[in-house]
This record gives sequence, structure tokens and C-alpha cells, in this order.
Amino acid sequence: MRKTVWVFLAVLIMMIFSACERAPVTTPTPIPTAPLPTRDAATLAPSIKTSDCIDSFYFTEWEDFEDGSLLKPGETFVKEWEIVNNGSCNWNANYKLRFISGDQMSAPDVVALPQTAVGKRGIISVTFIAPDVPGSYRSSWKAFNGYNQSFGNTLFAEIVVEGEVPTVESGDAGYVIP
Repeated sequence: MRKTVWVFLAVLIMMIFSACERAPVTTPTPIPTAPLPTRDAATLAPSIKTSDCIDSFYFTEWEDFEDGSLLKPGETFVKEWEIVNNGSCNWNANYKLRFISGDQMSAPDVVALPQTAVGKRGIISVTFIAPDVPGSYRSSWKAFNGYNQSFGNTLFAEIVVEGEVPTVESGDAGYVIP
């Protein structure tokens, strides 16, 4: 029996060693001596399109709808801002006003800016619907040129929707809006 165990172990060891094969020797790949191609700085710079002119405007004091106005729930209102194009670019159909933050109050995401020549006045108009829940609301908007670059000051529409503002009592999990 002892001899059988030794024979078994010897066969097992030979099987293990026969499964271990040496890896073939590879010849190293020569390193190229020619210089690697390079790019000039102009091709490495980010490709952000810009125009040769400067986009800018300023807001005049004229407004047709005063911020902080009291409205009924669901009431439609139009906010207009008079601006002057004081940049060096004439505004074309690619110039937009976009909603950027706050409460959108059912206004569109994007509104076309008036096509306004340099030095001329334009009126930006956005139609809103007051929310159904009483409280204070603010909508923020920014002008963008045809290259998707924002410019000018942020424009705002602020309202107060009339009615009793729901409150949460201490310990309440919430409230029901009628």
C-alpha cells in the first residue's frame, strides 16, 4: 500500500510539472527613431466659436409690470423689459432669452430677443401664468447669442400670488391644499 501511495504521488507530481510549460521567448520590438508627429498650438486650443463683436445690453427703468405685483392664482400676466443694445453686435434671430432658474410660471423655456441694431432700444416680452398656490415667486432669465454665450444682466419677474399661504404646524407631516 505504501508503494502505491508513492507511485500515485510521483504520477501526480509529473502531471503537475508537465502542465507547466515555459512561455516562448519573444524578441523585443525596436523603438522607432523617427520623431513622433506633433500638433501646433492652434489645433490644441478649444474650438469655442466667438464673434468679433461684443454682446451687451442695459436695462432701462421702463417696465410695464412691476415686480412684487399681487396676482390671483392662475392669472396670466406679461412681463416686458425695455433694453438698449449697447454692444457692437446687431441682434438677429439667433439671439434668445432663456429661463435659467426660479419658478418658470408656465413660460416657455426660450423666447426670441427682438432683432435690435447696435444703439437701438428693444422690448423683451414674456407671458407667464401665476401659480395656483399662494406665495412669492421669482423667475430668472438670461440673454444668449447665436454661439450659446450668455451676456448682459439677469432679468427677473417677481410676483406674489394672493391667498392664505398654507403653514405646517409643529409635528404635522404636511398640509392639504384645497
